[in-house]
Amino acid sequence: MDYIITIIFIALSFYIINKTLIYNTKSIPKLWINIAFSIKLLAAMAMIIIYSRSEKIKSDADIFRYYEDSEVIFSALQNGEPIAYLQLITGINSDDSSLDKYYIQINNFEHQEENNLTSNRLFIRYIAFLSIFTLGTYGGIVVITSFLAFTGLWWIFLFFYSKLKKLKWVIFGIVFFTPSIVYWTSGILKESLLILAISLIFNCGNYALQGKHPIKRIFILILAFTVIFNIKPFILLILAPPILAYLWLYFRPTQRALIPYFMMFFIAFSFVSESGTYMDIGIYDLLLEKQLQFTELALSEDSGSLVSPIMFQANSISIATNSPIAIINTLFRPMFWEVNNIMALFASVENLAIIILILLIIIFPRNDVDDPSLVWFTFIFSISFFIIIGLATPVLGALSRYRVIGLLFFLLGLIQLLDIEKIKNIISRKLITKK
Repeated sequence: MDYIITIIFIALSFYIINKTLIYNTKSIPKLWINIAFSIKLLAAMAMIIIYSRSEKIKSDADIFRYYEDSEVIFSALQNGEPIAYLQLITGINSDDSSLDKYYIQINNFEHQEENNLTSNRLFIRYIAFLSIFTLGTYGGIVVITSFLAFTGLWWIFLFFYSKLKKLKWVIFGIVFFTPSIVYWTSGILKESLLILAISLIFNCGNYALQGKHPIKRIFILILAFTVIFNIKPFILLILAPPILAYLWLYFRPTQRALIPYFMMFFIAFSFVSESGTYMDIGIYDLLLEKQLQFTELALSEDSGSLVSPIMFQANSISIATNSPIAIINTLFRPMFWEVNNIMALFASVENLAIIILILLIIIFPRNDVDDPSLVWFTFIFSISFFIIIGLATPVLGALSRYRVIGLLFFLLGLIQLLDIEKIKNIISRKLITKK
């Protein structure tokens, strides 16, 4: 029965891709869209196989832990207690003592709730909600989640393609074929839902600015911001400044692009620096706490990818001076000499490709860019992202997963700086010379 339900949702996903308006575009042939989604499904299958190698690995894997907790919530419906299910999934009257028999079985619902940088509750509730439609089938939930992430990536592609027409296939390749992005947004992981939420901000925000059903799309934007805030609030914190700067330049396009982004970043940095005065725990203290949690967990589980934590203090000067190391750890590690498993090997190859791309930009830089505001947006957001996860995460295996959202925008920023036409011309001349 599980396989039948999974196949039904796979067939439904391909039907939506090929028959609905969401993917109805002349920019990319449907064949390539189908290939991209097929690869995503294969990545989801690979993730399940990799994390099912042993009971120990399976019990520690987020893709199974979140699902198991959601099934406890879904069991309330199966037990004939719809009111309890609604209480658990909405949080309304959640302190009802009759729910204790469910809470005692949930292992990750309260996990890390004292640290406001991340939360598991909404994502577990999301899976419990999907269980209604999939009858609790794991494969069905994987397919739906992968499809939603794929749709989010599609909307991000459409947004960047609308701004950078000449880079269509490069953008498509980055969005749908960058290995870590494909892999880490293909399972029952928070990154999948976050990609969808971020894409809604780009998609609906862009159309709202164009005057296309702005009221309806503003409600969707509010929903997207709410999802991000309830899963990883720090993403909302680093997303807000570049969004405000982008809007500033949208309404005042004659303004030099650097000024709004610098001002918004400075205001946000000042806000974070003083967060301890109006929050119970300052944001820098939360970063330290998060790092400690990661270190303790990695030591208790004997993680093979634990590195020396970045020693920083909860103040602006320490954060600023340690940010370069955080960026380097996030972008370029693990390297080949740090590889200890197949996943680390793939990550190191991808890191080498990033280094090569940066070197190519140094050798073949573009003299001008199509949209300076978009370049600043991608780098301000992605580098801020790398700093936060680089400071908080001393585990290279976790870094390769957590960085994917920032990596997507970083790569989309890099390609705008590379003179691809010059490279094509050099290759063409060499081919002609050989003939």
